[in-house]
Amino acid sequence: MKMSKLGYFSEFLLFPPLVLVATLLTCRSLSPPQPAIWATVCGAGLVGWTLIEYLLHRVLFHHAPILSQIHERHHHSPMDLIGTPAWASAIIGLMAVAIPSWAALGFYLGTAATAGLISGYLWYVFVHYATHHWRLRRGSYLYRARLRHSRHHHLSHSGNFGVTTSVWDHVFGTALEGRAPNLADAK
Repeated sequence: MKMSKLGYFSEFLLFPPLVLVATLLTCRSLSPPQPAIWATVCGAGLVGWTLIEYLLHRVLFHHAPILSQIHERHHHSPMDLIGTPAWASAIIGLMAVAIPSWAALGFYLGTAATAGLISGYLWYVFVHYATHHWRLRRGSYLYRARLRHSRHHHLSHSGNFGVTTSVWDHVFGTALEGRAPNLADAK
């Protein structure tokens, strides 16, 4: 769905306070988790997001009936702010991430995993926006992400599904190598 800038970035206003409140609740409990364990689980959630990002893009965004149509609009108009409304992301995050994490790991460590996953998701939103809309310094992480992502947009829709990292494209054999697309077209 096409969105305003406020709508597109509203998740940055919604999710960090929710994660902060849940994290503070874990710290104020009678038996808070050890900080190193909490940080490790949070880091695992962050790494886990990169796999989820890859799978969502490869499987759902290119093959699921309604989602693939919306994603195809993004491919045709990459400068348009096309995304999921924050309220829908919050419901999906609660149902598909937070509740299963709490059920599997308990509230405290489930919150750590959720914090990592949400941090990864927000990083993805930021990187994806920057790769399409910002002037980037040659050789920077965001510039390399733009090159990778623009290969997906302009060379083949069958690879480079990772936006924040190419790790899973290399693991699953979908990394697109070769010539770089024209960066003027990649905006």
